[in-house]
Amino acid sequence: MLWLTGATGQVVRTSGGFLVGRVADLTVRLSPGRPTPQVGRVLVRLVDDREALVDWSEILGFEHELVELTDGAVVQAFDPRRVGSHLADDELLLGRDVLDTQIVDVVGHRLARVADVAMGRNLSGELEVLAVEIGFGRVLERLGLRWLPVARSGESIAWTDLHLTSDRGHLVQLASPASAVHRLSDGDLAALVARLDLDSAAEVLSAAGAVRTAGAIVSADPPVGERLLRALPESTRAAVLENMPAEHAHRWRHRMSHERPLRGRRFFRGSGWRRRRSSAHHASDRRRR
Repeated sequence: MLWLTGATGQVVRTSGGFLVGRVADLTVRLSPGRPTPQVGRVLVRLVDDREALVDWSEILGFEHELVELTDGAVVQAFDPRRVGSHLADDELLLGRDVLDTQIVDVVGHRLARVADVAMGRNLSGELEVLAVEIGFGRVLERLGLRWLPVARSGESIAWTDLHLTSDRGHLVQLASPASAVHRLSDGDLAALVARLDLDSAAEVLSAAGAVRTAGAIVSADPPVGERLLRALPESTRAAVLENMPAEHAHRWRHRMSHERPLRGRRFFRGSGWRRRRSSAHHASDRRRR
């Protein structure tokens, strides 16, 4: 097994010994026919501080101490701030979009933070992502603090059982038919959207379609279901209500026409609301100062 944090930072040279730079990140593409994504490109921080994406086919060796490229490897440098524009629509950067970000364990119905990404070689010798580690012990190892007397309850979540909450990770997984979000039962879908912010939850339900959204809202706790219904466009909400059992649809239509909860609240447990103060309050504060 190879850890992402062990793979990044490695020296990159050509087979002739020319120093190219160091591994900054790895990319994967979420292909419909593959439940676990395969590393497709290596993001290299070049010696001049620019970056380049090198295709996996140009990699001769990818070991713990050295990454070796073919002498004729195509290395097209760009400004590091523009890396996003060089990614394919279904491509993720494991370090930027997965590592240290929150995920939803769609099987365990919980939020977790990624401590590391576990990869393994397939029969073709290529790297593929198998799981993410969420144990605090892995964080201590990364920081060189193994000696601390802290419980190290390492735990992994399979890639096929998680949903990313990073901006790009969330959108790319929604667009990929192979992602876990597209295989969830109504109850699991309800549990997922209850742990996402309102905009992300609405995007998940829009991708799920009216029938599955209706089932998820029926399965959700009423306060969650109500916030979700109100977050949906009116035309989408109407289609969702049409696909509910009659008694549920009647109750929700009645509730939609009479109650208006506060908007903008996030579903993450423990996250508070950020109150927006009016311009009049700001002006009053400035006068008092």
